[in-house]
Amino acid sequence: MKLLIVDDQSTVVQGLLHCTNWAAMGFTVVDTALNAVDAKASLLRQEAEVMLCDIEMPMESGLDLLDWLRQRGMTTRCIFLTAHAEFRYAQEALRLGGFDYIMQPAPYEQVADAVSRALENVKEERAALELQSRGAVFDDQKKEIVEAMLRGFLLGNAPGSSLTAFEELSLVPRRERECWVALMQPLRWKQGEEPWELSLLSTAVGNMSSEVFTPLQVLSVTVAIPAEQCLVLVLQSRVGEPLEADYITRQLNYLQSACAQYIHCEAAFYPEGPQPFEQALEIYQKLLQQRSENVALKSGVLLGRPAEKAPEVFRIPQIGAWQKLLQAGCAQAMEQEACQLLDKLTANNQLNSQTLRYFYQDFMQMLFSFPEKKRQGDMFREPEALELYRNGMKTVPDMKALVHYVASVWDSETEENSRSTVEIIMAYIAEHLENELRREELAEAVHLNPDYMARLFKKETDMNLKDYIIQQKMQEAQSLLCTTNLPISLIAAKVGYTNFGHFSTSYKKFYHKTPQEERSAAL
Repeated sequence: MKLLIVDDQSTVVQGLLHCTNWAAMGFTVVDTALNAVDAKASLLRQEAEVMLCDIEMPMESGLDLLDWLRQRGMTTRCIFLTAHAEFRYAQEALRLGGFDYIMQPAPYEQVADAVSRALENVKEERAALELQSRGAVFDDQKKEIVEAMLRGFLLGNAPGSSLTAFEELSLVPRRERECWVALMQPLRWKQGEEPWELSLLSTAVGNMSSEVFTPLQVLSVTVAIPAEQCLVLVLQSRVGEPLEADYITRQLNYLQSACAQYIHCEAAFYPEGPQPFEQALEIYQKLLQQRSENVALKSGVLLGRPAEKAPEVFRIPQIGAWQKLLQAGCAQAMEQEACQLLDKLTANNQLNSQTLRYFYQDFMQMLFSFPEKKRQGDMFREPEALELYRNGMKTVPDMKALVHYVASVWDSETEENSRSTVEIIMAYIAEHLENELRREELAEAVHLNPDYMARLFKKETDMNLKDYIIQQKMQEAQSLLCTTNLPISLIAAKVGYTNFGHFSTSYKKFYHKTPQEERSAAL
């Protein structure tokens, strides 16, 4: 704090300088000036909180000095000292914002009292500015502060007493009054759009909720719960009137529609109430349980209701058929049937967390009942696959993702196994050309059903098995005819023909010439 004493009489300045203990009053700097020029220099070095100033001085008066410092935005409290009781002086001093006007000679106690009052005025103004500044900071951070306090209360990390000051400001619901608590679960975003950060979503939903409820005298507060990736809306009548379930459902449906339209987010709302807000922790835990039951990820307003009682032990009746489809290499058909069953159970309200868990268990048991190469260790080794394995029982989309992954892996493994099986068939044919080579014989060699083996061979080679066998027999016969002197009848026997006429007919059909013509051309 600085005090500046200005008077053209040095004796007056010295008298004022020593008339009281200015340091005890709170001044750390006390400066003096004998004219307005020196006073200006002092003020430019450091603005004074209080200035004792004579009015009539050479060159510039005290009034001129006050006008100068006011033009520069200085808030110095100026106490004028004058021996002239002229009204125009007092009038001008008031116009310029002078703090006090003392007629000289005056007791030093009167001067000190005026200075003390001026200093107190400075302190009050600064305290008011500080309070105003803090209020502005609070206004800027009000949402974050309120949300943090409510989040702690909902999660049981903050006592209810911490909300008292906010209740008085009507910023949070009153604990003793009934309210509705609604958990909002973001489900799906418009295709091609990135999901919003939860804090940004909380701001957007909070603004829309205020627009929906505030005109109806309903306090609406939105809280983000990052650990659960959800929002919690707390709704309470400002006038104490009960909020009916139909009203809450209607307004939340409108809010859900607004979310879909304006922020492109499809969501589910789980409301519970009316109950005293002091029970918010228990209500929130109940809503988390309701959310876990929405395994089908339905959108809209889902009021709490007794869960559909599922069978004590749910089993998939089609599991045997799916196993056969996988064995036959029809993984995509298995996937289609599994997803159709999930959709049917969802549509009939037969699917909850328990039945989905049974579905998952049956599916995995079916999967792991296959040969060792299909075991969990092979199929779920990668982190992404292991995540699918862990999350399959959580929601219907998670279960569908798991089924799709299994089908895709099975298809790729089936394709590799198919190539290996066809190679075995080809090798067997090459080694047994002297046999008739019926498909039953080949199927037995690779341990497959004859019809399935024939379809598999056609799929991998784009050639019928019978045509391939004839091709291999004729190519071997042609090689023997052109490179050896073996009798044609013996060559026919070496490629599995016991009837020479049949061999000759088949050879001519394949090469458009008889075996004799082939040998004559080779000589």
